[in-house]
Amino acid sequence: MRSKLFEERLKTAQTSTERWVRVLPDKGEGYLLYDAMEGRPIGRILVDANDHWIYDGITLSVDEQEDVAGFITGHHKEMDELIRRL
Repeated sequence: MRSKLFEERLKTAQTSTERWVRVLPDKGEGYLLYDAMEGRPIGRILVDANDHWIYDGITLSVDEQEDVAGFITGHHKEMDELIRRL
């Protein structure tokens, strides 16, 4: 499922660890990820119709994966944590 944030163009996300990640929708159901500072590929995020995602790569930590997946799907970790606390 494609996020409403994306219209088939490049976006940049910032993770909680201050890493800048370029996110580019690919031709399938995923997103290619590039380190914005180093310009190298760092994996892919695959997303299904129910916004379930999986990281295909080895560079990002679990928290960074969640940050990027939240950016793509529109479900940000901070909002989820706030709702849990309420």
